[in-house]
Amino acid sequence: MMLRKQYDRHLERDIEYSPMVEVVLIVALSILLAAHLGVLGWQITLGKLPFQAMTYTFSTLVLVHAVYLLGWQRALFFFVLTLVVSFVMEYLGVKTGVIFGAYHYTDVLNPKLAGTVPMVIPLAYFMVLYPSRMMADLITWGKAAGVTKGLLWSLFTAVLAAMTMTAWDLSMDPVMVHEVKAWVWERGGPYFGIPLQNFFGWFLTTFIIAFLGECTERYLPLRPLGRLHRTVIYLPLVGYGALCLGGPFVGIPVDTRVISPFTMAVPLLAASLRLFRY
Repeated sequence: MMLRKQYDRHLERDIEYSPMVEVVLIVALSILLAAHLGVLGWQITLGKLPFQAMTYTFSTLVLVHAVYLLGWQRALFFFVLTLVVSFVMEYLGVKTGVIFGAYHYTDVLNPKLAGTVPMVIPLAYFMVLYPSRMMADLITWGKAAGVTKGLLWSLFTAVLAAMTMTAWDLSMDPVMVHEVKAWVWERGGPYFGIPLQNFFGWFLTTFIIAFLGECTERYLPLRPLGRLHRTVIYLPLVGYGALCLGGPFVGIPVDTRVISPFTMAVPLLAASLRLFRY
């Protein structure tokens, strides 16, 4: 509680808000969130996963929100960090089969970067890892960003963020393999035809990104472009919740439809409780 008050006083003292910028960004966030929820409704109606449309919409929402909450420097740093690390890990994963298991992408999600990894994949990492990191910070500190941490706390928060992110893949990956046919597991695996190594690879990739973000962002100024309304902070969590709710409706195989309410909903509820507690 004391950390929260000190953080808020620091922002009020050092940051001058532009009312026009705040209004524009809030309107943009609202439109993008409505578009994301609209794509979710389309997804449920058709019983399919319009992965690219959802990713482009939600990742744009997340980037605009990051600029609003963190300022240009922190937002762009984390955006570029996520795209670079996720692309490198995916590229090495496809080429070597060491990180995630033996797999390759089909042409469903074209265009591809370096002829290997679809351009939409690094954006998908960003669109879910940002709210995952936010939830990890909320659960740990009761703040969405900006709390000074030591090395051990950075490790803990990065682990929590990576687990929150990987929870999404438990229900998303089977759909993408069996329904969308966006990639192929060359040797199959025990989890609906997916190797367990895949989820360790997801955890490792997102942990690296989250930990590097935790360790380096402390050297970048936190410069929100508007007041930190609870509702505005909650918008990416609504997007994550929409992904969680989509699972029970369009999960394939059908057995996967019980997964997201018992995995993704846990950090979402915990973070929401922390956010609205004060």
